Amino acid sequence: MQGPSHLVITWFAAEAAGLESPRERRIVALSGLAPDIDVLAYLAAIVYFGFDKDLAFEHVWEVFHHRYTHGLGFVLLTGVVAYLIARRGAAAGHRQRAVAVAGLSMAASMIHVFCDVVGGGPTWPVYPLWPLADFGWGVSWSWTLADWPNNVILFFCLAGMMVYGRQSGYSPLEAINYDLDRWFVRVLQQGSDTAAQQANAVESNALPRQGAARLRAIIYLAVALLVLAVLVPLGFNLGQ
Repeated sequence: MQGPSHLVITWFAAEAAGLESPRERRIVALSGLAPDIDVLAYLAAIVYFGFDKDLAFEHVWEVFHHRYTHGLGFVLLTGVVAYLIARRGAAAGHRQRAVAVAGLSMAASMIHVFCDVVGGGPTWPVYPLWPLADFGWGVSWSWTLADWPNNVILFFCLAGMMVYGRQSGYSPLEAINYDLDRWFVRVLQQGSDTAAQQANAVESNALPRQGAARLRAIIYLAVALLVLAVLVPLGFNLGQ
């Protein structure tokens, strides 16, 4: 499954769990994306093999990915790191919340692993018990990364991010940058006729409605380009 889908899905999981702190939601969402950190090894391998993506995939990505960062060891490491980060930012007397954040972060990492079982292809298993066991877990009905279900999931994740941001006043973009999320939501909410939102627009010195409409168009275009950036390298494999 694509990285943006992992991030959005686990952010919504954190939101559904009732985490009221944007910082805590960010920790959980990034924990849900963290198993894909080994993409750095793949990028290094592409350079090492003279920008031959096939060799990089065969010798590094196919071996590293779904194994070292998609197993029990990495899930536990994610929990420890999430606990230390959450505990550092917690107020005195509320540090027990760090335990809950760590637990949700490990759950987010496991959600990522499960999604890759479903959306990684039957010939590319994950190794959920690594390093305790080199047991590969895959299912015959799994679709590959380039198949249309992953693309549909990505589309709905991005659409859900925009709809939820417009309605709630914050979105999964806060997992990347708080200021970016506030700007994104402010633009999405422009044009509403409610008195409350008009008042908020005045207080925040928001752009005029015409300018906001242009910004919304830019955001929608950027989202479309992001989808294309994912699909083009995969060859638009929608007919499998």
